[in-house]
Amino acid sequence: MAKQALIVLITVLAFGILVPWYKGFTFLDPRMLAAYGCIGILFVAPATAESFAALPDGLPATSTLSRLGVLIGFGWGLNVLVVVSAIATLNIAYGHGNFIAPQPELFLSIVVCSLAGSALVGALSAVLARTLSAGSVKAILRLAFLLILLAFIFSARMPDAWQIALMEHTTRRAITRLAWEGSVICAVAAGLLLIPLLKRANTAEASSSAANPL
Repeated sequence: MAKQALIVLITVLAFGILVPWYKGFTFLDPRMLAAYGCIGILFVAPATAESFAALPDGLPATSTLSRLGVLIGFGWGLNVLVVVSAIATLNIAYGHGNFIAPQPELFLSIVVCSLAGSALVGALSAVLARTLSAGSVKAILRLAFLLILLAFIFSARMPDAWQIALMEHTTRRAITRLAWEGSVICAVAAGLLLIPLLKRANTAEASSSAANPL
């Protein structure tokens, strides 16, 4: 618990205060805000993997959903806290009496997409954790995140035509549209992943009830 609290504190200090203070108005760049929308996923994935790897098969479906909801809420809530802290830092450091905030539709789309993405990663982690160890699940997800990070790092080495296409898809309007579309895709995918997770929980619960009729 103390280690987790320390990680949360460091995250809020680094991304909620230091980064926006250093970046200034460039923090409002749509690409920066989109990247911030992924912070919650980095907390949901390992927490869900560890929790569901130790989850007894006999846990009812409602309890399974409750546990998953708490873990998703934790990651997404931390994400919102970091973003709000970053905007507050930006206003304190550079506002000079004027309120500085992202474009409302862009901000809302990223926040909603962050929630849907956290739900998808949480459901995926929970499903994988029922058949794999927590360490294996975290290793798989870390590899996926690393590949995405490398793609961003080496995007400058892509052919010019690809870079132009990428720039066209990272404008404020494009990111807003992609965030809304991504929200729908992630929500549907998360719902589909819940089917095998809850089916297994119901099967285990039925088996437990049959073995202990009283």
